[in-house]
Amino acid sequence: MSGYEYEPKAVQQWDELPQNTLLWDMNKHLETQITYWKNRAQSAERRMLEHHCEREQ
Repeated sequence: MSGYEYEPKAVQQWDELPQNTLLWDMNKHLETQITYWKNRAQSAERRMLEHHCEREQ
């Protein structure tokens, strides 16, 4: 993502192609963030369960 933040009112005044390009870019960025945090949560859960199993032995 470009790192810029755009005001919704300004984006609404853009032509369709630039609007769609920005929305696609924002969507890809959000998908990347979701995947990152999902993997972090799964990793933390796995480590927690491994640690819990070690304590029971």
